Amino acid sequence: MTGKRSRGAVGLRPVAYVLFFAVLSLVSRRAAAEKVVSIADGWQVYTDGRMGGFASYTRGDGYPQQTFDQKIDLATGQPATDMTTGAPLLTSVHTPLQGAGFSGAPMLLHQVDPNLTPGAQVFDQGTIDTWRMRSGFIGNVLGFGVRGQLTPYTKIITYIQIWSFIENDGRVRSTRSQPDIRQGWAKLEGPWGAFAAGRVRGLFSRGASDINVLYAHRWGVGWPGSIGNIGPTQGMVGFGVLGSGFSSAFVYTTPSLGGLKLDVGVYDPAVLPAFGAWNRTKLPRPEAELTFERGFANGWGKVVLFANGAYQKVYKDGACTPTVDGDTIVQTSAGPRTVAGTNVTIGCDATVAGAGYGGRLELGIFHLGLAGHYGQGIGLNYALQADQAAQDFLGNLRTIAGWYGQMQVVLGKFDLFAGAGLAQIFMTEFDKKHRRLDPRYDPSVAPLAEEWSIPKFQLGINGGIVFNATPFVHFDLDVFRAQASWYGTNNRDNSGALFPAEKQVVWAYNGGMTVNW
Repeated sequence: MTGKRSRGAVGLRPVAYVLFFAVLSLVSRRAAAEKVVSIADGWQVYTDGRMGGFASYTRGDGYPQQTFDQKIDLATGQPATDMTTGAPLLTSVHTPLQGAGFSGAPMLLHQVDPNLTPGAQVFDQGTIDTWRMRSGFIGNVLGFGVRGQLTPYTKIITYIQIWSFIENDGRVRSTRSQPDIRQGWAKLEGPWGAFAAGRVRGLFSRGASDINVLYAHRWGVGWPGSIGNIGPTQGMVGFGVLGSGFSSAFVYTTPSLGGLKLDVGVYDPAVLPAFGAWNRTKLPRPEAELTFERGFANGWGKVVLFANGAYQKVYKDGACTPTVDGDTIVQTSAGPRTVAGTNVTIGCDATVAGAGYGGRLELGIFHLGLAGHYGQGIGLNYALQADQAAQDFLGNLRTIAGWYGQMQVVLGKFDLFAGAGLAQIFMTEFDKKHRRLDPRYDPSVAPLAEEWSIPKFQLGINGGIVFNATPFVHFDLDVFRAQASWYGTNNRDNSGALFPAEKQVVWAYNGGMTVNW
């Protein structure tokens, strides 16, 4: 710092300025990206943020239920019935696997047949039909920072950001909204680049997340995510976009070299507890993103390209020996029968690794963003998410890939946008192996049926319009179609028809207002 200041000037006076100008910024009518006030020796206190809310109506298919069919009477070869009631004897063929789809919403279920076997009530997929007054894709945000010149060539910047949500947790009116300290960091900047330490944004999938914000849901909702609960919505996250998220880290950014920059970070290691109990790590997690940005002549637009990635080793804790999933042998009336072959082994460590890529093109009023990602164990919604879609029941990490495209047209104060994204989940050898004897038949002759359904993909399609009444007041109307599909079973019902793969389609219609400063 230049010059000397008393303890009071450093400690108490900036705090008073922060509080005063935070209130002032809320009522200021001057449009700006942030509100700034200068304090002693050229230092500044600044604030930014946003507030608003949305009405969201969600309607569509409920989460798929277990697949049931009638047992076979071996004597007649016909569907079996209860000797007393005459009701059909049912058996569960397979169950959808949790980890994909939209299971967090309240559903209305309908009993399939009132004459079912007593104690074996079977329901159809049901429906989702619900309204919520909710936060948007980003939520309500309040940010504060202090910055100043540390040396003639080095600037120091600090920032903390608090998120909050307008919904009541679980729709219970008496619950309170808890603040979320989303990020907080200190940064040094100079001709040599920048170095940040604290809770910062992830680098893996950052470019794809930027497309989602800039060209679609910055002022809107997109996919509500946890339909029946609180929190920021997902936008396109989970539909070809991995949310980059925030984590504690050290990050270095090179100076721009003709538009080329490299961000390299070491992040707090992440565990993946789910099925594999990957509860132990050793080294910090490296993440990086290489970006290139170049503007066009006469201010007609720009092009942005990016590539990023992350790597993390995870381990089982405690005493560990490799697990072997061998053949399943069933004793039948005709003797022992092997259900599955090809042993599958899971070790005591696993490697989570992923890469992302894409770019943005802006030409006048037309904006286009394309992105993709690919990796093992990287999660379906957020980077390195510990979910059941990312690993099988033995803990083997599944491969997941995503693709996303978003278009925006800027017509004066109106932004029109539309886009689509797909996240694809690939089965492991353990998934492919695990069939079981069809429970409707004699085990000695029964065909193989799926033991459970594996998520196959999630597809999201969005569209909407934003009216930017002023640079700091925005009205949004947007619609989202979300689809989750599971791998089709090779099993057939009693008529010989192939069981259809489980599928869920839900529509969301959103509208609201955001004020930012």
